[in-house]
Amino acid sequence: MNAAPLAEQVVVVTGAASGIGRELVLAMTEAGARVLAVDREGRGLEDTCSLAGGVAEPLVLDLLEDRAGERVVEGAVGAFRGIDVLVNCAGIFPSSPALEVATAEWDLVLGLNLRVPFLLSQATARHMVGVGKGGNIINVASAAGAIARPGVAHYCVSKAGLIMLTKVLAIEWAEHDIRVNAVAPGLVETPGVEDLLQTEEGRHEHEQKLAKIPMARTGKPQELAETVIFLASDAASFVTGHALFVDGGYSAGHTFRG
Repeated sequence: MNAAPLAEQVVVVTGAASGIGRELVLAMTEAGARVLAVDREGRGLEDTCSLAGGVAEPLVLDLLEDRAGERVVEGAVGAFRGIDVLVNCAGIFPSSPALEVATAEWDLVLGLNLRVPFLLSQATARHMVGVGKGGNIINVASAAGAIARPGVAHYCVSKAGLIMLTKVLAIEWAEHDIRVNAVAPGLVETPGVEDLLQTEEGRHEHEQKLAKIPMARTGKPQELAETVIFLASDAASFVTGHALFVDGGYSAGHTFRG
């Protein structure tokens, strides 16, 4: 791959204050992009932009607010005079048995994980169509969008919906030279996974998850970031409507170790 595959590209990354979102910002800037980093957590966002060395601008925003999509586009145009790539990374992963999921929790998960990516994609695509030079939209879905797991009905449904949304938008917007793809990570090394490993119960749960992954390890945030960069780059110029699973083979079928 080109040493700077995203040179001169303007990229928006949501959920950029920590975890996978932060890693995406850092990887995108290293790949030559200028990045608008979006999150509601101002302190974490400032840390992300500081680590990016001055080529990322923060936008503190609650994506559930009205007109959030328009504000993101306005932020990118104001900071960098345009937007070439949108990465919808913001999301939440609460765990509740289906019998106990409250309506408010269901609405929050579907709102942030599915409604927000649609509205941001819509606002971004309207801008891209108006400018007339196309672009890329990449949704961070999950292996849970294809492989059911207990305790996260709302999360699984939201990510399954995001994968289908990716396909529909790819079909509708292909005529405008807008490519829409998704990455679907499995178990990735994030602060949440690290927190899980602090208890014996959490370590046992982690081992059970690893036993179902053919490659028998967690993924690294950098591996996911490289996949996103590929999809955003010219190397994937004929790829659209695709959900690329980055999960060590988990979605291909489970092993029987342990």
